[in-house]
Amino acid sequence: MRTTSICPARSACPVYPVSPLDQVESAFQALASGVSPLTLPVAPAIGSDGVGALPVTRVRARLVHPSCTEQIRAQVWEEVLRRRALCGEPWGTVAVGLTVPGLRRALSRLPRLAEVEACELEQEVLTAVTAELTLLPVDEPQAGLRLVRAGDRAAHRLLYAARRDRRRVVVPLDENTMWQRLPVVGDAPVFAVLERAVQADVLTEEEAELIARTRLERQVMAKVAAAVGMSVRAAFRRRAAAEQRLVQALAAQSF
Repeated sequence: MRTTSICPARSACPVYPVSPLDQVESAFQALASGVSPLTLPVAPAIGSDGVGALPVTRVRARLVHPSCTEQIRAQVWEEVLRRRALCGEPWGTVAVGLTVPGLRRALSRLPRLAEVEACELEQEVLTAVTAELTLLPVDEPQAGLRLVRAGDRAAHRLLYAARRDRRRVVVPLDENTMWQRLPVVGDAPVFAVLERAVQADVLTEEEAELIARTRLERQVMAKVAAAVGMSVRAAFRRRAAAEQRLVQALAAQSF
Protein backbone atom coordinates (compact mmCIF):
# COMPACT_ATOMS: atom_id res chain seq x y z
CA MET A 1 0.00 0.00 0.00
CA ARG A 2 1.19 3.52 -0.70
CA THR A 3 2.19 5.04 2.62
CA THR A 4 1.07 8.46 1.45
CA SER A 5 -2.48 7.33 0.68
CA ILE A 6 -3.61 6.81 4.27
CA CYS A 7 -3.16 9.86 6.46
CA PRO A 8 -2.65 9.09 10.18
CA ALA A 9 -2.84 12.76 11.13
CA ARG A 10 -6.57 13.31 11.22
CA SER A 11 -6.30 17.06 11.70
CA ALA A 12 -4.46 17.38 8.38
CA CYS A 13 -7.16 15.59 6.42
CA PRO A 14 -9.98 17.57 4.78
CA VAL A 15 -13.60 16.88 5.69
CA TYR A 16 -16.44 17.13 3.14
CA PRO A 17 -19.74 17.04 5.06
CA VAL A 18 -22.09 17.67 2.13
CA SER A 19 -24.75 15.02 1.58
CA PRO A 20 -26.32 14.24 -1.83
CA LEU A 21 -29.59 15.88 -0.79
CA ASP A 22 -27.69 18.92 0.42
CA GLN A 23 -25.95 19.14 -2.95
CA VAL A 24 -29.29 19.09 -4.76
CA GLU A 25 -30.64 21.71 -2.37
CA SER A 26 -27.60 23.94 -2.95
CA ALA A 27 -28.04 23.70 -6.72
CA PHE A 28 -31.75 24.46 -6.39
CA GLN A 29 -31.12 27.47 -4.16
CA ALA A 30 -28.45 28.77 -6.55
CA LEU A 31 -30.98 28.81 -9.40
CA ALA A 32 -33.15 31.22 -7.44
CA SER A 33 -30.35 33.56 -6.38
CA GLY A 34 -28.48 36.36 -8.11
CA VAL A 35 -29.77 39.20 -10.22
CA SER A 36 -31.73 36.91 -12.56
CA PRO A 37 -33.35 34.17 -10.45
CA LEU A 38 -35.10 31.32 -12.21
CA THR A 39 -38.86 31.86 -11.95
CA LEU A 40 -42.11 30.10 -12.61
CA PRO A 41 -45.49 31.58 -13.47
CA VAL A 42 -47.90 31.10 -10.60
CA ALA A 43 -51.63 31.35 -10.14
CA PRO A 44 -53.08 33.89 -7.71
CA ALA A 45 -54.47 30.96 -5.74
CA ILE A 46 -51.07 30.16 -4.25
CA GLY A 47 -50.55 33.66 -2.99
CA SER A 48 -48.52 35.41 -5.65
CA ASP A 49 -49.98 38.79 -4.63
CA GLY A 50 -50.58 39.67 -8.22
CA VAL A 51 -47.03 38.87 -9.31
CA GLY A 52 -46.92 36.83 -12.51
CA ALA A 53 -43.88 34.77 -11.56
CA LEU A 54 -41.92 33.79 -8.46
CA PRO A 55 -38.43 32.36 -7.91
CA VAL A 56 -38.53 28.57 -7.87
CA THR A 57 -37.67 28.48 -4.16
CA ARG A 58 -40.70 30.57 -3.27
CA VAL A 59 -42.90 28.47 -5.52
CA ARG A 60 -41.74 25.37 -3.66
CA ALA A 61 -42.49 27.02 -0.32
CA ARG A 62 -46.05 27.70 -1.48
CA LEU A 63 -46.47 24.15 -2.82
CA VAL A 64 -45.64 22.52 0.51
CA HIS A 65 -47.98 24.83 2.42
CA PRO A 66 -51.16 23.04 3.61
CA SER A 67 -53.34 25.68 1.93
CA CYS A 68 -52.06 24.79 -1.54
CA THR A 69 -54.62 22.78 -3.52
CA GLU A 70 -53.98 19.70 -5.63
CA GLN A 71 -55.07 21.66 -8.68
CA ILE A 72 -52.40 24.30 -8.15
CA ARG A 73 -49.74 21.66 -7.51
CA ALA A 74 -50.71 19.92 -10.73
CA GLN A 75 -50.46 23.19 -12.68
CA VAL A 76 -47.01 23.97 -11.34
CA TRP A 77 -45.72 20.48 -12.00
CA GLU A 78 -47.12 20.49 -15.52
CA GLU A 79 -45.23 23.71 -16.24
CA VAL A 80 -41.99 22.33 -14.78
CA LEU A 81 -42.26 19.08 -16.72
CA ARG A 82 -43.15 20.93 -19.92
CA ARG A 83 -40.08 23.13 -19.58
CA ARG A 84 -37.90 20.16 -18.82
CA ALA A 85 -39.17 18.37 -21.93
CA LEU A 86 -38.56 21.43 -24.11
CA CYS A 87 -35.38 22.86 -22.59
CA GLY A 88 -33.74 20.19 -20.45
CA GLU A 89 -31.62 21.66 -17.68
CA PRO A 90 -31.96 23.41 -15.33
CA TRP A 91 -35.55 22.22 -15.19
CA GLY A 92 -34.55 18.68 -14.30
CA THR A 93 -32.75 20.11 -11.28
CA VAL A 94 -35.83 22.19 -10.46
CA ALA A 95 -38.03 19.08 -10.59
CA VAL A 96 -35.78 17.15 -8.23
CA GLY A 97 -35.34 20.22 -6.01
CA LEU A 98 -39.10 20.51 -5.59
CA THR A 99 -39.15 17.01 -4.11
CA VAL A 100 -36.43 17.60 -1.48
CA PRO A 101 -38.79 18.51 1.41
CA GLY A 102 -40.91 15.43 0.73
CA LEU A 103 -37.85 13.20 0.45
CA ARG A 104 -36.46 14.49 3.73
CA ARG A 105 -39.76 13.75 5.47
CA ALA A 106 -39.82 10.23 4.02
CA LEU A 107 -36.23 9.54 5.08
CA SER A 108 -36.85 10.86 8.58
CA ARG A 109 -39.41 8.11 9.14
CA LEU A 110 -37.02 5.28 8.22
CA PRO A 111 -34.97 3.24 10.69
CA ARG A 112 -31.21 3.79 10.93
CA LEU A 113 -28.97 0.81 10.17
CA ALA A 114 -25.24 0.70 10.88
CA GLU A 115 -24.64 -0.92 7.47
CA VAL A 116 -26.26 1.93 5.52
CA GLU A 117 -24.84 5.42 5.69
CA ALA A 118 -27.09 8.43 5.22
CA CYS A 119 -25.14 9.45 2.11
CA GLU A 120 -25.63 6.02 0.55
CA LEU A 121 -29.35 6.10 1.30
CA GLU A 122 -29.76 9.59 -0.14
CA GLN A 123 -27.81 8.65 -3.28
CA GLU A 124 -30.06 5.64 -3.83
CA VAL A 125 -33.15 7.78 -3.35
CA LEU A 126 -31.99 10.44 -5.80
CA THR A 127 -31.12 7.82 -8.40
CA ALA A 128 -34.65 6.46 -8.18
CA VAL A 129 -36.19 9.95 -8.34
CA THR A 130 -34.17 10.81 -11.44
CA ALA A 131 -35.18 7.55 -13.12
CA GLU A 132 -38.85 8.13 -12.29
CA LEU A 133 -38.64 11.67 -13.62
CA THR A 134 -37.76 10.38 -17.09
CA LEU A 135 -40.97 8.32 -17.09
CA LEU A 136 -43.39 11.09 -16.13
CA PRO A 137 -45.72 12.44 -18.81
CA VAL A 138 -45.97 16.21 -18.91
CA ASP A 139 -49.60 16.16 -17.79
CA GLU A 140 -49.09 13.81 -14.81
CA PRO A 141 -51.24 15.42 -12.06
CA GLN A 142 -49.48 13.49 -9.25
CA ALA A 143 -45.94 14.13 -10.47
CA GLY A 144 -44.53 15.30 -7.15
CA LEU A 145 -46.12 12.44 -5.25
CA ARG A 146 -44.85 9.88 -7.76
CA LEU A 147 -41.29 11.16 -7.45
CA VAL A 148 -41.31 11.09 -3.66
CA ARG A 149 -42.84 7.62 -3.62
CA ALA A 150 -40.19 6.37 -6.05
CA GLY A 151 -37.48 7.64 -3.71
CA ASP A 152 -39.22 6.14 -0.68
CA ARG A 153 -39.46 2.73 -2.38
CA ALA A 154 -35.76 2.84 -3.24
CA ALA A 155 -34.88 3.62 0.37
CA HIS A 156 -36.98 0.72 1.63
CA ARG A 157 -35.38 -1.65 -0.89
CA LEU A 158 -31.90 -0.67 0.26
CA LEU A 159 -32.76 -1.09 3.93
CA TYR A 160 -34.47 -4.42 3.27
CA ALA A 161 -31.37 -5.65 1.43
CA ALA A 162 -29.18 -4.56 4.35
CA ARG A 163 -31.36 -6.45 6.83
CA ARG A 164 -31.32 -9.54 4.59
CA ASP A 165 -27.53 -9.45 4.34
CA ARG A 166 -27.28 -8.99 8.11
CA ARG A 167 -29.17 -12.24 8.66
CA ARG A 168 -26.76 -14.09 6.36
CA VAL A 169 -23.59 -12.91 8.10
CA VAL A 170 -22.19 -14.74 11.09
CA VAL A 171 -20.33 -11.66 12.40
CA PRO A 172 -22.55 -8.57 12.15
CA LEU A 173 -21.07 -5.40 10.70
CA ASP A 174 -21.35 -2.58 13.18
CA GLU A 175 -19.06 -0.34 15.13
CA ASN A 176 -19.16 -2.56 18.22
CA THR A 177 -17.71 -5.56 16.38
CA MET A 178 -15.12 -3.95 14.15
CA TRP A 179 -14.10 -0.48 15.24
CA GLN A 180 -13.78 -1.26 18.96
CA ARG A 181 -11.11 -3.80 17.99
CA LEU A 182 -9.06 -0.98 16.54
CA PRO A 183 -7.20 1.75 18.45
CA VAL A 184 -8.74 5.20 18.87
CA VAL A 185 -9.51 6.89 15.56
CA GLY A 186 -6.66 9.18 14.60
CA ASP A 187 -3.88 7.01 16.10
CA ALA A 188 -1.28 5.64 13.71
CA PRO A 189 -1.98 1.97 14.77
CA VAL A 190 -5.46 2.21 13.25
CA PHE A 191 -3.93 2.72 9.85
CA ALA A 192 -1.35 0.03 10.59
CA VAL A 193 -4.19 -2.48 10.93
CA LEU A 194 -5.35 -1.59 7.44
CA GLU A 195 -1.77 -1.89 6.18
CA ARG A 196 -1.51 -5.39 7.65
CA ALA A 197 -4.88 -6.32 6.15
CA VAL A 198 -3.57 -5.36 2.72
CA GLN A 199 -0.36 -7.32 3.24
CA ALA A 200 -2.40 -10.37 4.27
CA ASP A 201 -4.62 -10.03 1.16
CA VAL A 202 -7.69 -9.40 3.30
CA LEU A 203 -8.13 -6.00 1.64
CA THR A 204 -6.90 -4.46 -1.57
CA GLU A 205 -5.12 -1.11 -1.48
CA GLU A 206 -8.20 0.55 -2.98
CA GLU A 207 -10.50 -0.95 -0.33
CA ALA A 208 -8.20 0.14 2.50
CA GLU A 209 -8.19 3.60 0.96
CA LEU A 210 -11.99 3.73 0.97
CA ILE A 211 -12.19 2.62 4.60
CA ALA A 212 -9.46 4.94 5.83
CA ARG A 213 -10.71 8.07 4.13
CA THR A 214 -14.44 7.62 4.79
CA ARG A 215 -14.46 5.90 8.19
CA LEU A 216 -11.38 7.35 9.84
CA GLU A 217 -10.92 10.72 8.15
CA ARG A 218 -14.72 11.20 7.84
CA GLN A 219 -14.63 12.31 4.23
CA VAL A 220 -17.88 11.87 2.31
CA MET A 221 -18.04 9.00 -0.14
CA ALA A 222 -18.71 11.17 -3.20
CA LYS A 223 -15.31 12.86 -2.87
CA VAL A 224 -13.43 9.63 -2.21
CA ALA A 225 -15.20 7.72 -4.99
CA ALA A 226 -14.20 10.38 -7.49
CA ALA A 227 -10.59 10.16 -6.30
CA VAL A 228 -10.42 6.39 -6.81
CA GLY A 229 -12.35 6.48 -10.08
CA MET A 230 -15.65 4.75 -9.36
CA SER A 231 -19.28 5.66 -8.89
CA VAL A 232 -20.60 6.53 -5.45
CA ARG A 233 -22.89 3.52 -5.46
CA ALA A 234 -20.08 1.15 -6.44
CA ALA A 235 -17.82 2.63 -3.77
CA PHE A 236 -20.39 2.04 -1.03
CA ARG A 237 -20.85 -1.57 -2.16
CA ARG A 238 -17.10 -2.13 -2.38
CA ARG A 239 -16.46 -0.70 1.08
CA ALA A 240 -19.25 -2.75 2.69
CA ALA A 241 -17.84 -6.00 1.27
CA ALA A 242 -14.31 -5.06 2.33
CA GLU A 243 -15.38 -4.19 5.87
CA GLN A 244 -17.18 -7.50 6.19
CA ARG A 245 -14.02 -9.38 5.25
CA LEU A 246 -12.06 -7.29 7.74
CA VAL A 247 -14.57 -8.06 10.50
CA GLN A 248 -14.32 -11.78 9.84
CA ALA A 249 -10.53 -11.70 9.66
CA LEU A 250 -10.32 -9.80 12.96
CA ALA A 251 -12.73 -12.26 14.59
CA ALA A 252 -10.62 -15.20 13.37
CA GLN A 253 -7.38 -13.40 14.29
CA SER A 254 -6.04 -14.40 10.87
CA PHE A 255 -3.57 -11.51 10.58
